[in-house]
Amino acid sequence: MTNRTVVLKMVLSLDGFATSLDGTHDWMFEFFGDDHGWGQRALDAAGTHAMGRRSYEIMAPHWQASEGPIATSMNEKPKAVFSHGMEHADWGPVEVFGDLGAAVAELKARDDEGTILVHGGPTLAAALTRLGLVDEYQFTTVPIVIGAGRGPFADLEEHLKLELVEEQRFPTGSHGQVFVPKR
Repeated sequence: MTNRTVVLKMVLSLDGFATSLDGTHDWMFEFFGDDHGWGQRALDAAGTHAMGRRSYEIMAPHWQASEGPIATSMNEKPKAVFSHGMEHADWGPVEVFGDLGAAVAELKARDDEGTILVHGGPTLAAALTRLGLVDEYQFTTVPIVIGAGRGPFADLEEHLKLELVEEQRFPTGSHGQVFVPKR
């Protein structure tokens, strides 16, 4: 039996938000492409791409119509979608799970290779964090302040202590950081 790593990968504003209050995140795209393989490394290590329903519905049409190394990883690797109400999922291979904790436990116990790479929306990220299910946080912080929004650490019941294990700066001023929870 294996115990795969759950990696939460997110892009954040300098003030710690993953989306604007209205749920949009267009502000982050101007900073893509300058990370010299930082993002691709996480995709290459992934054995499963995990996401919530909304991220799945946003990402599926984009990646299905795209080409290149990122599209190949996103399209060919298995996907896990966490949703209680999703009725149709055809961007496969894909499995839909209802109970987040049980789903993550099942995915971690499988003999599949690679990480469980969570493409986080802030709601899913906050739920995973509250449940203590994230083994590693991979953040790319971009040099923009949006003033208000939703972030991955909403509604924590207690402080979450993290240890910085890796960091890298990119030409546009973006900053990649990898943290692990101090347990």
